[in-house]
Amino acid sequence: MVSSKLVSSSLWNLAGSLLPLGAGLVAIPLLIGQLGLERFGLLSLAWLLVGYFSLFDFGLGRSLTRLVAEKLGSGRADEIPRLTVTAMRMIRWLGFAAGVLLASLSPWVVEWLAVPDALRDETLMSLWVLSATLPFVLLSSGWRGVLEAYGRFDLVNWVRIPLGIALFLAPLAALWWAEGLLPVLVSLALTRVVGWWFSRFMCFRVCPNLRGAAGFSRDLARPLLAFGGWMTVSNVVGPLMVYADRFLIGGLLSVAAVAYYATPYEVVTRLWIVSGALTGVLFPVVAARLVIDRDSVKAVYRQAMKCVFLLMLPAVFVLFLFAGEGLTWWVGADFAENGQQVARILLIGVFANALGQVAITVLHGAGRADWAAKLHLVELPVYMAALMFAAGRYGIEGVAFVWLLRIAVDMVIMLVLVDRLLLPDSPFLGMFVLVVGVVMAAMWFSGMMTGVFPRSLAFCVVLLACGTLLPRQLRALIQATRHAA
Repeated sequence: MVSSKLVSSSLWNLAGSLLPLGAGLVAIPLLIGQLGLERFGLLSLAWLLVGYFSLFDFGLGRSLTRLVAEKLGSGRADEIPRLTVTAMRMIRWLGFAAGVLLASLSPWVVEWLAVPDALRDETLMSLWVLSATLPFVLLSSGWRGVLEAYGRFDLVNWVRIPLGIALFLAPLAALWWAEGLLPVLVSLALTRVVGWWFSRFMCFRVCPNLRGAAGFSRDLARPLLAFGGWMTVSNVVGPLMVYADRFLIGGLLSVAAVAYYATPYEVVTRLWIVSGALTGVLFPVVAARLVIDRDSVKAVYRQAMKCVFLLMLPAVFVLFLFAGEGLTWWVGADFAENGQQVARILLIGVFANALGQVAITVLHGAGRADWAAKLHLVELPVYMAALMFAAGRYGIEGVAFVWLLRIAVDMVIMLVLVDRLLLPDSPFLGMFVLVVGVVMAAMWFSGMMTGVFPRSLAFCVVLLACGTLLPRQLRALIQATRHAA
């Protein structure tokens, strides 16, 4: 039962990422055609603003997942309703604050974006509609956190998949009835409200005691904020490092250079969907079992690292070997000539980051979000300075290499921290880092191969090796998760 739950939960998470992505691939060209470039650009910024203002939950959704899972694992399920009510009330007020802030800033946002006069009123009203949806966006993340703590990733994705698809299709439906940006934002607002209602409804199905539960508790608010505050630091600093490279390329080089860099970046980073499907399931497992059964969490962590390694390597390797051909087929020879080396550098970073995400999931499950946050705070100024130097001296390939270097350092430090937490006397860390380093070096030198046949042969060898080892490691992970349940 546990084994099937691990596999099914990971598959649900994978579907929850892939199906909306497919809807977006179909809908975006249609939206551009119907809205025009200027209105579609504003719609893209609206999607971005919702993501950034979601930080106003101060990590409480993730914190709620950890604490609910911990209480389930320690047999204190009777405390969950009051904990959930406390968290949701805090999230509700934070959502109202985020909405008021965005509404207040909307006139300034319109001015800063240099919106054409003909679209100013329409854009301002659309931002006000967006502001009204923020409480529902934040509350949805809290209810989703409860479902994840119970391991009900099927219910999470029953809401997530239709909502993700609707975020692309609802605007198209709105444009059948009316023109302009405002009806599109109204349709998105209605979609968010419906998503909130269904997330809440699913939680009540899983835990009926949530209905009519006791009110706010200051004692429970403190641990929620302690973990959530450090999560917020990472959530604020992290996006700065994620988007800084493109802004600096645009300022120091050219807009065309941004396109050559951002296009392969957007493609290769989609591979994180694979590792994310597994790490999302592991988080509540670690949170529930770490305090009472550390040995089982050690086994889950080791096997999860091996499985992510074997899952990601063939996907990364085939794109690395055929980056030039792939970019030529998708966006043309000019992009391939200027972007294929960037793509290869970024792909190595994607591989390293997928492994680092397993480690950071364990740290978050253990309640040590402060370790990752402090690391990001230290990294930020060094990373920004390195990006500026690399962009001016070596162009977009230099920027990509600095990005790779940061990701690799992140991965090693996260592995060291987990080793300190779980495996202080184990040789696992040294051996794993050595294997990863050798694989990354071999991948880099494989890029020197010419001709389709030798590259195809190299990929077949890697695919055969990973395909042979993966089933055994998956069975070991399932077995380790069974012991942790």
